[in-house]
Amino acid sequence: MNARHSTFALAVVVCLLSPTTWAKPYRAMVTRTASTTRSGNMELGLRYQGFFALDSDKSLPYHQVSPSIRWGILDNVEANVYFEVLGLGNPGENGFQLAFGDIPLGVQWTFLETSPFSLGAYGRVTFPTGPSDQDAIPPSLSDGTWDFEGTLIGELRVSRDLRFMLNASYLHHGTRDRGNLPDFDVPDAVQLGVAGTYNINNATLVGLEVIGRRYFEPVITPAWTNNANQVEIIPVVRREVFPGLVLEAVAGISVTPDLSDIYQFRLLLGGTYEFDLASGPALPDDDDDRPTKKKSEPKKKPTAPRKR
Repeated sequence: MNARHSTFALAVVVCLLSPTTWAKPYRAMVTRTASTTRSGNMELGLRYQGFFALDSDKSLPYHQVSPSIRWGILDNVEANVYFEVLGLGNPGENGFQLAFGDIPLGVQWTFLETSPFSLGAYGRVTFPTGPSDQDAIPPSLSDGTWDFEGTLIGELRVSRDLRFMLNASYLHHGTRDRGNLPDFDVPDAVQLGVAGTYNINNATLVGLEVIGRRYFEPVITPAWTNNANQVEIIPVVRREVFPGLVLEAVAGISVTPDLSDIYQFRLLLGGTYEFDLASGPALPDDDDDRPTKKKSEPKKKPTAPRKR
């Protein structure tokens, strides 16, 4: 990782560790939680992910920035949409270009909500607005295909601070239009995500996620011809630095050779901000706008009585 990446990551970590005493975060990084955005609330998000290897020449030359919107439609029902932007190549290098990515649109319904256990379902359709002629882009990124996801969500709340989450997903991938080259039918996959999170205080969440994905064919793109079994470990660090504003900074680590051939680790940086749509976003108090007490006039010194 070069000096610019190291400096940026260090700055985010410093922000994450700054002292604060606000309400706790509740989401993991990748694994979906059964807790949904509160009805009438909206959550705005922004996340960067970049792919790297210990040998920089083997790093996957793609970067992705994803603005996102979540909103609570009803109690236990939320919708989300992502607008993905891809950086093809590395910034500062010849040939670097930006491309608009796919648009995933999803809905989650938590249909069973009890004190210790919750169950939910998530469905997603991805509109193919990204580039489909880049063979090195893995199916997990914007690859310009119609994709569908169905996920069953389970969550066990052991205590107020300790939770475990399970996601079981079926991922349908569409066909890549490669221009003058033959089309490529991306194989479907099943995915299992397991996560445990712990709120060490009212503002900081830590945890660990394990994401396993199995494609039905070894050839997942024309460039990746034997990469069906993929497992990644993702440590979780999320910190609320202002009421509703949560920052995150982690690095996912590839475990299986099928995934480490594509990338050895990926850097995830971002944040979310949730607010009530009725009242709008809250702004930090401005010291200049706070009312100040009016200084009292100095008391007059008593004068000696005049002699008659």
